[in-house]
Amino acid sequence: MKYLTLAALPLALLGASAQAQTQAPEAGKPASIPFIRFGQIEDFEADGDKGVYLEDQHRRWYYATLIGPCIDLPFATRIGVDTRFAGDTLDSTGTLLVGHDRCHIDRLVTSGPPPKKEKRKH
Repeated sequence: MKYLTLAALPLALLGASAQAQTQAPEAGKPASIPFIRFGQIEDFEADGDKGVYLEDQHRRWYYATLIGPCIDLPFATRIGVDTRFAGDTLDSTGTLLVGHDRCHIDRLVTSGPPPKKEKRKH
């Protein structure tokens, strides 16, 4: 079990070339993230309470669809991972630890970066 404390960096701070590199050539393919205990996850962004975008150290993005809602996920500033069934690899058998919730991953796939959020006009 490992907890990750990640500062939420706005995607606007990333250069255009970095954003272009994050687009996975085979988006939507089943994936796994090896060596998770060594800090492979650099950043994450919740997609409501049903999924989460995960970025690895190589600026590759993944999308984890969760089994059922993960109530605290939209407000999380850190997440943990439980990979007991896959050793040191995060895959579809993993669990995200968010607050007091254990959020089981249904599917982990390659992805592009999360969609940009629209700014509210006052």
